[in-house]
Amino acid sequence: MSNKNKNDKAAQEPITPLGELDQLRQIVFGDAQQQLITQLTTLRSDMEHAINEQERKFTIRLEKIQRDISQQLDNIEKQINFVDKRHDDNEESMQKEHTNLVSEFEMFTVATQQDFKDIEQALNSESALLSNGFNEQLEQLKNHLDAVSNELSSSKADRKTLAKLLATMATNLEDDQL
Repeated sequence: MSNKNKNDKAAQEPITPLGELDQLRQIVFGDAQQQLITQLTTLRSDMEHAINEQERKFTIRLEKIQRDISQQLDNIEKQINFVDKRHDDNEESMQKEHTNLVSEFEMFTVATQQDFKDIEQALNSESALLSNGFNEQLEQLKNHLDAVSNELSSSKADRKTLAKLLATMATNLEDDQL
């Protein structure tokens, strides 16, 4: 009865040309079409799986690259900080040395000026002593010369005595200069 019912229903339903064509296709190509659909579904599933796998691998590689870049940036930042600190230390050291040199220069300038004053005072003092000494000797020499001159004038000495006196005076002058 089921076949008969089907046939009766089929007989009662009008068959359209498009419906017949679909039925013929189903009969002729049904198994092949089902295989193609299955293969396409499998292919699509395989492609999605492969794309997901590639995406996963790409994500892992991208994360590794990001970690590497981050690590390298950290290393570069550490090096920059180290160089910057060393530069700051060098600058501070140079500033201290400059300050010390300026201080030493000022002390040297003051000491040199004081030394020049001391030398000038010593030279002035020595010059005054020498001048006084020469003046005293000159005065003594004048007195002695006046005395000898007076003595010669009064005693009417001869030329030989006068020569002896002058020679003695010259010798005394030489001894005084030494």
